[in-house]
Amino acid sequence: MSDKLRPRILVVDGDASVRNSLVRALGDAGWAAESAADGPSALAALARRGFALAVIDLDLPGMTGRELATVIAERWPETAVVIASRVADPTAAVGWVQAGAYDYLTKPFGLGEALARLARALERRRELLATRRQQQQLEAGVRNQARVTRRLFLGAIKSLSSALEAKDDYTKGHSQRVSRMAGEIAQALGVGREEARRIRLAGRLHDIGKIGVREEVLSKPGPLTEAEFRHVQCHSAVGERILAPTLIDAETVRMVRHHHERYGGGGYPDGLSGSEIPFGARVLAVADAFDALTSDRPYRARLSGDEAMAVMREGAGAQWQPTLVEALAQRVSGRG
Repeated sequence: MSDKLRPRILVVDGDASVRNSLVRALGDAGWAAESAADGPSALAALARRGFALAVIDLDLPGMTGRELATVIAERWPETAVVIASRVADPTAAVGWVQAGAYDYLTKPFGLGEALARLARALERRRELLATRRQQQQLEAGVRNQARVTRRLFLGAIKSLSSALEAKDDYTKGHSQRVSRMAGEIAQALGVGREEARRIRLAGRLHDIGKIGVREEVLSKPGPLTEAEFRHVQCHSAVGERILAPTLIDAETVRMVRHHHERYGGGGYPDGLSGSEIPFGARVLAVADAFDALTSDRPYRARLSGDEAMAVMREGAGAQWQPTLVEALAQRVSGRG
């Protein structure tokens, strides 16, 4: 059997006669074995090459066997540890096994018995590693399936959102523009990549709840009645209900729910203000309002970028967070 296929075992014992005789017996049994007289020498050997198993005497000079076993468990978790001790203490043996040791040998031990128990420890290690690999493969498969399901779901929701907007020439492309603009504002403010991704996604989906708003209200050319306005206001909460049971994270869903809150209070659906409103929802509110102001609507013509920014600055502090309005202004002027 080649060295690459033979399990490699490290014997760590301060007694030269014990470690030499065990290494010799292991070699005769077909295993590759090395020895170390103390903890630092054992750690150096482990750093040079991998070991399937380490037999550690608790009574080592300098670094104790307990300390060495702890380091091995932290740095080389796939190395099985078998404890050897002159203390015949069943309670200690059980404690070590519960702590992760594969066995507890009481010295002096017969070489035949030791080899048989080390063989069982190696077989148990092999079974545990195989189970761990199977578990990792299963978890990877579940994660991959979750990613596929999430992509399919998001694709369906985005298509639904686009279809909803396509029914009205005035709102066509609105969510895509809000998503892009909100992401640019967030990045300009130094928001991390993952948070910016959430904001862009929330922007893409922020009006999905309008699927629950009557079409004649959405496309009404004149002012809405109070009852109609309350009906439209439901769309942010409806959007939350649509998205909450899905694989989209809760923070993104909260952005959708709260993108019509007002920075100074009095918005909907919950009347939050200031920092109570999720940051992403505050960004969406600015991007959503600017795109609406600069787009044609049944009841008014679009405003120019400068005209829209004048409206936004007038509402800064009451309706929108002032720093976000200024970040938007820099974006607009940079493109102007």
